[in-house]
Amino acid sequence: MGGITTRNTGKTAALWAGGAALALLAGAGLYLGAAHAVDIETQARFDHLARTGRQQLAGAVHSYADVVRGLAGLFQASGTVTRLEFHRYVQTLGVAEHYPALESVNYAAYVEAGARDAFVAGVRADRSLDPAGYPDFTIRPAVRRPAHTVLTYLEPWLAEKAGADLAGGAPAVAQALERARDSGRMTASGKPIVVEHPVRHLGLGLRMPVYRTDGAVPPDVEGRRAAYAGSVGIGFSVPALVRGALPGGDQPVALQLYAAADSRAAGPLHVNEADNLLYDGAGAALNNAGDLMETVLPVRFDDNLWKARFVARRADLVDGFGRVFPWLAGAGGFGATFLAFALFLNLARSRRTAVDQRRLLDLVLDNVDAYVYLKDRDRRYRYVNAKMAAACGLPAHEIVGRRDREMMPSAQADTLWALDQPVLELGEKRAVQNAFAGSDGVPRQVWSVRVPVRFAGDGDVGAVLCVSTDVTELHALKAQADAASRAKSDFLSNMSHEIRTPMNSIIGMAYLAGKRADDPKQRDYLGKIQHSAQHLLGIINHILDFSKIEAGKVELELRDFTFDALKRNVESQLGAQASARGLELVFDVASELKWPVRGDPLRLEQVLLNFVGNAIKFSDQGTIHVRARVERTVGADVLVRFEVEDRGIGIAADDLAQLFTPFHQADPSSTRVHGGTGLGLVISKQLAELMGGEAGATSVPGQGSTFWFTARLRPLTALRPAAPAPQAKAGAEAAALAGCTILLVEDNAFNQLVAREVLEDAGARVVVADDGAQALDRLAEGPVDCVLMDVQMPVMDGYEATRRIRADARLAGVKVIAMTANAGIEDQARCLAAGMDEFLTKPAAPEALIATIARALGRVDTRQQDHQA
Repeated sequence: MGGITTRNTGKTAALWAGGAALALLAGAGLYLGAAHAVDIETQARFDHLARTGRQQLAGAVHSYADVVRGLAGLFQASGTVTRLEFHRYVQTLGVAEHYPALESVNYAAYVEAGARDAFVAGVRADRSLDPAGYPDFTIRPAVRRPAHTVLTYLEPWLAEKAGADLAGGAPAVAQALERARDSGRMTASGKPIVVEHPVRHLGLGLRMPVYRTDGAVPPDVEGRRAAYAGSVGIGFSVPALVRGALPGGDQPVALQLYAAADSRAAGPLHVNEADNLLYDGAGAALNNAGDLMETVLPVRFDDNLWKARFVARRADLVDGFGRVFPWLAGAGGFGATFLAFALFLNLARSRRTAVDQRRLLDLVLDNVDAYVYLKDRDRRYRYVNAKMAAACGLPAHEIVGRRDREMMPSAQADTLWALDQPVLELGEKRAVQNAFAGSDGVPRQVWSVRVPVRFAGDGDVGAVLCVSTDVTELHALKAQADAASRAKSDFLSNMSHEIRTPMNSIIGMAYLAGKRADDPKQRDYLGKIQHSAQHLLGIINHILDFSKIEAGKVELELRDFTFDALKRNVESQLGAQASARGLELVFDVASELKWPVRGDPLRLEQVLLNFVGNAIKFSDQGTIHVRARVERTVGADVLVRFEVEDRGIGIAADDLAQLFTPFHQADPSSTRVHGGTGLGLVISKQLAELMGGEAGATSVPGQGSTFWFTARLRPLTALRPAAPAPQAKAGAEAAALAGCTILLVEDNAFNQLVAREVLEDAGARVVVADDGAQALDRLAEGPVDCVLMDVQMPVMDGYEATRRIRADARLAGVKVIAMTANAGIEDQARCLAAGMDEFLTKPAAPEALIATIARALGRVDTRQQDHQA
């Protein structure tokens, strides 16, 4: 083991040593490359400064040459220019501002020997500018020659220069004047002149010939010599011209300016000994410096050539960054290469790890009993596991990269894509059950979970990962369970209808017989029959409610109500029963609950009736307290806590924990005193949870119990507390329907008898029909105020009959009230959808029946109004 570790360590060290050597080579290469780049940039900067300096210098020289051309043009255009005109012209040039290097502007007249004396006399007598004239003017030197070129006009006027014979001086000057005369072009003085004032400096002159013509320069040499009238020129300070042309400041590039001995030189220029130095801005220290950069550029004007030699030390042109840049590049190259090498090693190791993990993931996913795939936005598979590949009938590597429509029938591919798309577009996880058929064509039900996948570096969803589990057997079992549930619901609904129909007759007949019985013993028997029937009806209602809640078919009906009305309803239904057992019902409603609230009063009443009924059943003496308090605020709602406290037998702790489970009895023995289905508390707890609360109980055996539940209700503070309902007047029930004509549509003869007598006792005239078709016939025979419509009838049911009534405009005002043994919420909704105005469930208490009809006709019985609130 130690030998393996040593070999691995040695291999790792060798890799790192190779990486360091590679980094050194890369750093050295980058250092050399950066140094070369700095040299190129330095040379480019030097060339730019030199070219810029040459352009500025050439621009200055040309501007001064233009002054000479302007003077020549003045003379050529005018023919004769007086001293005053010359003076005024020079003043317009703005010499001090525009030509600061200009020291002299002059005109030299060409005077032949025979005209010498007359010329001198004319100048002395010229008083156009100076009233005193120029009495001392003479041509100097005094030697008579065949011709003279005499300085005649000078700006500024210099007496010591006036009259100087330019052609009588140095031979080089005379030759330059002759070349200018013969060529008609500008010429520069060959060598600079040392000027002592105001400070010692080098001066240079430019001259241009003028001719006695009509403005045009003669085309040939003979003509130019014959028409030669003299020359105009300027004298300027070379240092001043250079300083004005080139920017000041600490410039790294210095200038040496030479007048070329040969103005026809072409190609790359070099300074030679024959060239005349005009300006030296470099100095000996710079000329003798090492690592010197230099270039010689031409400055041409007319036939003249100046050589501008620009020199600079290379180090002066390299800035601070340029000095350290090669070192930075070398160090950066070393570091970056070494880091890249390290990253490469790390990536190689990571890739090896990723490959191992991918193999492990493939091993896991290929053995998962699910169809797994990854699909991108182009509907191409990016990954499939072995089971998905088998379903497509191809190896996984042949599926990856291909579109789904290539792997399966187009219809199925489009169906699956319709499930994939929302995940891609919304970026949300989705789970759904769908059908899927593999290559064998056998349809399967699968539970598919789809999640969005975002690839690295891209914030958008790029693909969808789907994991589908085969739930075909579970689907079949669920279908069987659903069918069984539907069968149970249908059975309960049918049984409810079949039981409620005779129960309606039993309760109704007992009620009617009780009203007509004179013998107290008979009335007692009939009361017990009615009580037993009501108890049986309660059991049926409990079973149906439990079935509905278990199936999730119970919905809350939100209405506005008051706790006072709720209290009266409970008291009216259970007050007599409590009094019969010697018990007192005491209601305690908190003051903050005096306002109306919004909730489901029917479900609240149902729970309270169950709790209060149990308290009466299990108590023999004392007081039963019913309380309502606000427990806390929940947003815009309040959580109200209801409590029912008794002094009954109490419940043992072991039974208390199981109290709210279905079909549980605290005393399941065959000798128990108190009966029941064991569903009331379960239904109450589920209704409390449906209303946003919960239910529970506390108890001490032998001392009593407290049952409580909570519900979320919304206060309606904008309303006023409901006024107390007026008490019903004696005999009001008997006259509630007086003068009304009611069509009773019922196929059961016993129910017809009960309903007819109840309605006639309330003052109504009753017309009977056995089915919906007969009901339409009775309506055609005469008007009625209200129709009591059964639902399940032969020939024509109540739904169709109601729809036809609503389709007849003549019957638009007729009220239709459903009275059916079908007690489900869906049954009520179906009746209302058919056009019925009210809904009553058989068996209906006579008071409830009369109150419902009175309310539909606008004859509200006050006692039943309280009950319905």
